[in-house]
Amino acid sequence: MSEVVVHFAIHQMDAEVAASALRAERLHPRIAPDITASRFGAQGVTTAGRWLVFVPQREERAAREVLDEPAAEAPEDHPVLRLVVIVGLITALLLATPFVAQACYGSR
Repeated sequence: MSEVVVHFAIHQMDAEVAASALRAERLHPRIAPDITASRFGAQGVTTAGRWLVFVPQREERAAREVLDEPAAEAPEDHPVLRLVVIVGLITALLLATPFVAQACYGSR
């Protein structure tokens, strides 16, 4: 049976409260500490001490309604914008090279 995360809790007590609300609706939550591979999760946010509330996949919609949690949305991908930013950074670095060299070595 596949499980999905429906709530991210800052501490265990918050996770217990969320799980209790789900159990009151006859759902089957499971609480577990967040053990990510890295000390820093997405976007540089530390995950130390965070707790996750899981439910079976078939109960996800009901659990999100009970907890008033929005469904996870996939971030939009903008490959053209990413390419423009990369090209802009490389161009800026190449244009700055003569000025950095002059500042470091002076004019000879």
